[in-house]
Amino acid sequence: MSRAYEGSFKDVTSFRGSGAWLLALFALSIPAFWPSYLNPPQVERDWHVHLHGIALFTWAILLVVQPWLIRAGKWSLHRRIGKVSYVLAPVVVVSTLLFMHYRATTNRSFDALYFLCVQFALVALFAVSWVQAMRWRHAGAIHARYMVCTALAMFDPIVARLLYNGFGIDIPALQLVTYGMIDAILLALWLRDRRAGNGITVFSRMLALFVVLEAPTFFLPQTAAWAALAKSFADLPLP
Repeated sequence: MSRAYEGSFKDVTSFRGSGAWLLALFALSIPAFWPSYLNPPQVERDWHVHLHGIALFTWAILLVVQPWLIRAGKWSLHRRIGKVSYVLAPVVVVSTLLFMHYRATTNRSFDALYFLCVQFALVALFAVSWVQAMRWRHAGAIHARYMVCTALAMFDPIVARLLYNGFGIDIPALQLVTYGMIDAILLALWLRDRRAGNGITVFSRMLALFVVLEAPTFFLPQTAAWAALAKSFADLPLP
């Protein structure tokens, strides 16, 4: 057994308290989405928006509940509820892509191109994090760390809206702040694992992946190639 795999069992309880932190993050989604979705001047009628919102809201509930079940020692219930993710995670990815496609067909502005780049990065990070979490589902602490990374893929949409609505911070400075915060969290978690000497490298690997997928946000949307790719995506015959 590898050191990292063995360490994952010894360290399985280190994220039992993550539910409170995740609840705090997702609670911020209420003021973040209040003016644009929860209490907009005009009620949103398109189903793409609602499917996307419901899927992410349900995922947030899952992320908050699961650590508390571990904390309570309800391992069997944790595993049973966890099986929901085999359906829910693909729904999150597909609903996000359909939402992105819907927006791409109705808005061809530079801001739309910019946020399409952000969304592609975040949905890719979510998908990779979830696939890895399922791959390591029998190694508790490794699995937990990848599940935390699915939450970090949802960090930017929440915090960016708070910064824009509350302080007027606009693109690209907006992503400099939110990406910087995400990367700082991953760095802090990586350093914590290093100090613990548990041999788990999840956060260092995910930090590298986050940076690689974040970087194109600051140069790709300005290119003709990205505009052409966005048009091709918008022209796909998706519902």
